Amino acid sequence: MLDFILRYSLSFFLMAHLSAQGGGNALDFDGSDDYVELSFNMNNLTQFSIEGWVKTTTYQGGRISFFGAPYLIRFGRKDNDVWAYAEQTYQSASVGVTSIASSTSDFTGKWYHFAVVCNTSSIKIYVNGNLEANQSISISGFGTDGNGYNAHIGGRIMNHPPTGYLAGIIDDVRFWNDVRTETEIKENMHKELTGNETDLRAYYKMSNGTGTSLTDNSTNSNTGTLTNMANADWVTSYAVIGDLGSSYKTDVEGIWSVSGTSESDASNGLTMTVGNALTAGNFAVFGNNNTSATSTSDLGSVASTVRTGRIWQVDESGTVSANIKIDMSDATGNYSTSSSASDYKLLYRSGTSGAFSDAATGSSISGDVVTFNSVSLQDGYYALGSTVDNSLPVELTSFELLETRNDGITLQWVTESEINNLGFNLDRKTPITDWSQIASYVTHPALQGQGSVSHQTIYTFTDNTVQENESYDYRLSDVDYDGNVEYHSLQLMGVASSNIPEQFVLYPNYPNPFNPITTIRYDLSKESFVDITIYDMLGNVVNNLVNANESPGYKSIQWNATNNQGKPVSAGVYLYKIQAGDFVDTKKMILLK
Repeated sequence: MLDFILRYSLSFFLMAHLSAQGGGNALDFDGSDDYVELSFNMNNLTQFSIEGWVKTTTYQGGRISFFGAPYLIRFGRKDNDVWAYAEQTYQSASVGVTSIASSTSDFTGKWYHFAVVCNTSSIKIYVNGNLEANQSISISGFGTDGNGYNAHIGGRIMNHPPTGYLAGIIDDVRFWNDVRTETEIKENMHKELTGNETDLRAYYKMSNGTGTSLTDNSTNSNTGTLTNMANADWVTSYAVIGDLGSSYKTDVEGIWSVSGTSESDASNGLTMTVGNALTAGNFAVFGNNNTSATSTSDLGSVASTVRTGRIWQVDESGTVSANIKIDMSDATGNYSTSSSASDYKLLYRSGTSGAFSDAATGSSISGDVVTFNSVSLQDGYYALGSTVDNSLPVELTSFELLETRNDGITLQWVTESEINNLGFNLDRKTPITDWSQIASYVTHPALQGQGSVSHQTIYTFTDNTVQENESYDYRLSDVDYDGNVEYHSLQLMGVASSNIPEQFVLYPNYPNPFNPITTIRYDLSKESFVDITIYDMLGNVVNNLVNANESPGYKSIQWNATNNQGKPVSAGVYLYKIQAGDFVDTKKMILLK
């Protein structure tokens, strides 16, 4: 079994652009009279977001529009600035914001992702997923008199006379009825959407490729009409949007080249950086399948005996010679690096199935980082393999009492790795009885093992066959596929009690760091309305875990690293806060992926 797993830190140092293979479609605007009229307006909104990929092909002074709605929201460039203006009513005084990004002082000839986010208190501008400008405002809404014109792409700052036409290329425009956060923009700017996302008003992938109609790829049928444009205005796009399978849209990152320099984004740990200037138009987008288990399948005739279950899909505009660095320092579970870089293999296959082939052998290793030099990066699927199979036993790192009360004792144990683990048996004894089995993987699904994995797993079990004020000892054993039983030295004593905690307490979560589940424990000394909320480091609400009246006692709840919509959240630092009556406390936890 592979004795480490690949986590977030996959670094591609792109060295040279060899051949362009092209992307999807985009629309080319001539800067004279081209625009797309959309079939909806933005009247009577209190919040919205608009985003898309833009490459201006000719320098234009003055105010140039990317997308928006005349007399309501105008978003584009003014000389070399990015600017946005919004109005409450028709021809009312504008409120707006202008941004000059130090790294993007000249936008001509380069692909950029632009976003404008508005509500009644602020206008924000994002460039390549980063907040560049924020202006406070105070209005009751946008287009409240209902006189706003239909939304548009590519021009028409004002309708009388038409002005502000873009000379450039636009792709993947998205209109939202909500306020998109910096995290949401950054995490999704390189992804294709499904079209049924919550609050998605309109979505234009520019997929038509011909004709004067622009399809809305959302579920809302907000079709657009090309004005003063023809088939020749449909061009190949090199916007940094990856055609990744749904299973690989985890921690999606993109890297692209521009004229003489490079632009890259490196959020969420997965990083891809350009080592030198590349041919303009080159890009690569990649994400992973978020699987941390090891595998011995799909290896074919490669030198590796095992590989990581985590696979990266790469979508790029051409074959690129790359130095690939894999950093294992963020791996969960136990791992150990070999002192020999040649023990590691970079594996590749062109499709989602079939055997992997050897793409490269490790060139060097420094601590936890193995480097593969001069890899010919292709569209397809990559994994990390090893010729060394250092199998790990079931490693139990904790066995603890989570909660005790008169009607049950809740236990928790954590494994950092498992080998051929069929499941667990749980034994119990009292001061006057011998050990006897009270639960087994055969009869209790919560005790079933994970087979062979190298990631952390958290197990919980509640013994409901206890009596008040009785003492109990517990012990664990694991059973492998051959029927072998191993007893763990950890034992736990629990006391079924009706005692009520003397005070309110919020405990540190366990484990911490964690992936993907952690347990939060807290004590309630009296009946209280309890609110437990997860926040990101910007203060945004991520998940409302508890919002209910609870009886006194020793409590616990698990968080599975998802938001209120049930979607996985990014790796990083999070805060969890409890308020129970007058008691308030906040602690920090770290999610690894």
